[in-house]
Amino acid sequence: MKAKMPQYQYINLDSGWSEGCDEFGRWDYRRDLFPHGIRALSDYLARNGHKLGLYILPGIRKEAIKRNAQVKNTGVYLKDLVLEKRQGNGFKGSTYMPDKHTDIIQKYYNSIAEQFSDWGVSFVKVDGCGPGGGDPFYPNQSPDNRACLRMLSNAFKQHSIWLEISWYMDSDYATDWAEIANGARIYIDIESYSTKTMTSSHRVFQRITQTANWADLQVIGPRHGFFLDLDVVVVGMTVDGVCVDGLDNDDVRLSYISFWALVSSVFCIGADPRCIPEKYLRMLNHPVIICIHQSGIMAQPIRSGNAWQNRKQVWWKRMPDNSICVGLFNTHVYKIMLGLSHEVKFKLSDIGLESASIKDIWTGEMLGVFNDTYSVSLRPGQCQMLLLTSHGVHHLL
Repeated sequence: MKAKMPQYQYINLDSGWSEGCDEFGRWDYRRDLFPHGIRALSDYLARNGHKLGLYILPGIRKEAIKRNAQVKNTGVYLKDLVLEKRQGNGFKGSTYMPDKHTDIIQKYYNSIAEQFSDWGVSFVKVDGCGPGGGDPFYPNQSPDNRACLRMLSNAFKQHSIWLEISWYMDSDYATDWAEIANGARIYIDIESYSTKTMTSSHRVFQRITQTANWADLQVIGPRHGFFLDLDVVVVGMTVDGVCVDGLDNDDVRLSYISFWALVSSVFCIGADPRCIPEKYLRMLNHPVIICIHQSGIMAQPIRSGNAWQNRKQVWWKRMPDNSICVGLFNTHVYKIMLGLSHEVKFKLSDIGLESASIKDIWTGEMLGVFNDTYSVSLRPGQCQMLLLTSHGVHHLL
């Protein structure tokens, strides 16, 4: 992993690493998968410069009630804390919501965080969070478990563990999410759940519209320690020598990586890097794209950020060195086919410039000095990533 993708930090286990709980009702690992324990795994990863992440759900696991588990060092039985048997998260039948969020519940979550810290865990994804979940047709299928999430947040912060919440988090509660978590999944899974491919071009561009709902909220970025998560990047996923990412072409693949970098989304690949072809590894490791991503700054749309009503998307952000990154996207993509080519353009005054030297980031080509307007013809699904250096006067935006 480190040889193939040297800038990537975490290796995260999704659901399936745990099938039960210990005598204190805490998530426990599968002995068949981890015969030497989780700590042995995190130590192994650390020797290669990586950190381990795990996946859990909020609430108290039903297995803990069946096991008659107690909160560690309290003598309090977990079954007595969930008498109302309310659903604890968006995956029905998996956890219970505490009847009251008392100091005992905080001690329970503290014990989970302590265990994870002892195991060397540095990242935790908490799924089924709400208000949120569901899908565009049946949203908010996850209960309001913010009280649980705040307690989990308090517990994990004591051990400097990154907390990621999921899925389809409601932007109406953005202030809460920024206080609770380091990152939030803002939409449905990017996987298409096909038996042959992982995703589709259409599912990639869906993310732009959802991201626009968060663009004007002042809670995202390094200052707040909170970032959006647009879900995994499956560019170049290869199985048995066959690319199964499901994307129409390399235009879409570059757009996929580019938009995630522009908005500084949590960036997680969904494939074994040892199997990804070198062509796609070069895309994922592009040094300037990584720099744009690692700025942590979220780009803003010029005009509407709705990718279906406005097929000519332009997003921009000012980098720490005062250069400006602009991404132009032709989002004319349908569920089963690509659409038409379009001219995509923006005025330099829209980003506070009068004149600018412009470089194409992906090709490395210097395009020249432009005044007033920049435009380019893009194929459906294609993007162009630009780096602009001012040749005029900055306006106050």
